[in-house]
Amino acid sequence: MEFNFSLKRILLLVGLLAVFALLRGFETPDLAADSMLSSRRVTRAWFYCMLMFISGATCASVVDHYVGTLDRSNIRLLYIIVGVVLMTAASLWIRGMRSAYENPPAETQEMTWIMPVSFSAQDSTPVTS
Repeated sequence: MEFNFSLKRILLLVGLLAVFALLRGFETPDLAADSMLSSRRVTRAWFYCMLMFISGATCASVVDHYVGTLDRSNIRLLYIIVGVVLMTAASLWIRGMRSAYENPPAETQEMTWIMPVSFSAQDSTPVTS
């Protein structure tokens, strides 16, 4: 595995990190005032998410990997695919953390999300919430 620090690849890496910064990925999620979660655990999850995105951006932009001794081939496409998957997963994870930690759903909203249709006790006709 080699690192290729050409100008185009460095600009790509900086651009990817700028997009993550615009998504507020470098800011820790704020906990709600009545949250029962530990801020230490949230910070650890945020750190792993940030590390995942930076690793994916590095894989997709500056990593080269040549294999073979006589007829060398570059498997950079594999690193680009892995980098895109890592960045996508990290973006979805940080979005999920922000929505879950900063704006926790009310208990009634959570119950209607789990089972939007309930049945009455006397007959089997569904009653929508």
